[in-house]
Amino acid sequence: MARQTVTETEYELMKVLWNAEKPLSLGEILNEVSDKNWVRNTVGTMLARLCEKGVVSYEKKGKINLYYAVLAENEYSMNETKSFLSRLYNGSIGNLVASLYQNREISKDEIEALKKIIDSEK
Repeated sequence: MARQTVTETEYELMKVLWNAEKPLSLGEILNEVSDKNWVRNTVGTMLARLCEKGVVSYEKKGKINLYYAVLAENEYSMNETKSFLSRLYNGSIGNLVASLYQNREISKDEIEALKKIIDSEK
């Protein structure tokens, strides 16, 4: 699937759908995001937009639409990671790690964990 842009707000709905064990109705989704104080029409509009983008779909059950994620969470995460690396670090993981290291944003434990991952691939 081609990379689809998902806004931060839409991402909140995607997380609900990814965590669901079954397709959800609009009412069930509203219950899951009740702390956001979003109104029914707003959530309905966001779901329609996500459907247009092809990252969410729905099945009809009587008069109710049951929504589910088409885009897998790990695929979305990988796409976002690649986009981030491309934009800020010329696509280089090495440049990212070097930046984190130079700015003291990576701990010794994290460096050791990275070394173990790299060594296990040899």
